[in-house]
Amino acid sequence: MEPPRDGVTRPRASPAVATANGDTDSHRAFDALGDALGDAMSTRRRPAAQKSGDAVATADRATRARGRRGPFTLPGDAREKEKKSGGACSAWFCAVCDVEDAPEWMIFNPHIRSGYRVGARWLGATRSVFMHHNETVNIWTHLLGFLMFVALIVRTYRTATSGVGLAAPPEHWVTGADVARVERIQYATRWRQEIKRDWDALHAIDVAMHERLANTSQKQHIVAGVKGVKGELLDITHELAEHLRRGEEVFKVEKRRRALRQSLESVEKALDSIENAGGADLEPIHEQCSALRTKLSQLRAHIKGVPDDPEPARPVTRWPMYVFLSGAVVCLFFSTLCHTYCCVGARDAERMWRLDYLGIAVLIVSSFYPMVHYSYYCLPGWRDMYITGITSLGCLAAIPTLLTAFQKKEYGPLRASLFVALGLFGIFPIFQQILFVWRIVPTPMMEAFVLEMLMGGGYIFGAFLYAQGIPERWYPGLFDFIGCSHNIFHVLVVLSAYAHYKASLIYLTWRDNFTCEADHELLLEWYHLAAHFRYPEL
Repeated sequence: MEPPRDGVTRPRASPAVATANGDTDSHRAFDALGDALGDAMSTRRRPAAQKSGDAVATADRATRARGRRGPFTLPGDAREKEKKSGGACSAWFCAVCDVEDAPEWMIFNPHIRSGYRVGARWLGATRSVFMHHNETVNIWTHLLGFLMFVALIVRTYRTATSGVGLAAPPEHWVTGADVARVERIQYATRWRQEIKRDWDALHAIDVAMHERLANTSQKQHIVAGVKGVKGELLDITHELAEHLRRGEEVFKVEKRRRALRQSLESVEKALDSIENAGGADLEPIHEQCSALRTKLSQLRAHIKGVPDDPEPARPVTRWPMYVFLSGAVVCLFFSTLCHTYCCVGARDAERMWRLDYLGIAVLIVSSFYPMVHYSYYCLPGWRDMYITGITSLGCLAAIPTLLTAFQKKEYGPLRASLFVALGLFGIFPIFQQILFVWRIVPTPMMEAFVLEMLMGGGYIFGAFLYAQGIPERWYPGLFDFIGCSHNIFHVLVVLSAYAHYKASLIYLTWRDNFTCEADHELLLEWYHLAAHFRYPEL
């Protein structure tokens, strides 16, 4: 026992007791001893009238301290959580709390006051995709955008392999080609689409007929006859497609028409004999036989209107479209991963944000490929220079985003400025072409230019709202779950990327139908100025 300076005898904490109870208990014992000594000393100096009030205040502070939730503490009683979970959080557990209870590394926007996910592991963060929190909209906007661009990749591939190409060039386009050639292109393109629809319809009839006949015992001659009719009609559509693809001379067209008409006559006779002799055996496939007869009459009309001198299909390469669409898929997928798992831990959140920044750089760079490749399709010198330049700049911009020091909050405006500057590099290839055709309206380049400006405006406006925290900075807490600047930015990113896809389709339609012919008319002056670069001789 040791008499303190205030004259009150108090027991000294034994080292053995502290060791037995552990470091935590010893700390608590010493803290309690210090508080008691401080209270005793202060009580000795204060008047007796204040002692009762101080005792109440001290008890109130102790009560608040026991119920206080620090920045790294989950809402609720920690001991109760340990009892329920057996001493550790469940892998599927993910609580949602306010900003006062969230870790500091999780708070990037102080105007978002609630909806923070805490205590989540990887499985819990995965489950939180279907929960209501302040990242739900961010996750789903880019997850749906990711699925949309995957579907666009599939659509582009199917279009490239169908032999039909894109839609016919609009009649109002000023392309530099003569009017007769433009009309031939439009007519032949519409015919390719009609023949492709015929082919798809006949294939659907074939599939339906196979399903109907799989579980029935029909007469073999009826089954063989119907399949023969279907095969003959497919051969006729193939002949028409070949004619439109190769663009044969006029003197061959009439011979082809006669052969196709003879094929149709023989098919019609075969179908009549099958239907007359079929009776009850034809009932399971009666619907398919009617569809074949309908398609027979459509092909007869098509043969009468076969173009005498169709413009041959000359589709250009599609790899720049695949590069852009793949870049959009990568960006949206990385963003979805980031906003899903940025709540797991401080280090994991830092890695997720790096992944998000890398996806942004990939999207910006890949967006240049279709625009530059198709716009400068006939100027390979400038085309290669711009593509090489933007790829190099994109790699340089991606390197700082992967550095740990670059992840600090104070570098947020610098990161945004770096990506905006990378996107503004597109001013040079876009305006270089527009400089020569802006007086001629409407050209394909000008229509694509409008969509490109919408894309750039969407990106920049979304980045501005995100940097300024609008509108949540005006009404903190009102836009925690939906409508905040980050939500708006995500929606604008998807819409802007889709606008760029539509602009790329304009470039692709233009080059599919006119390749370099229009450039010699619309960009004749530009070709003279670029004579020291390589460009194809037509």
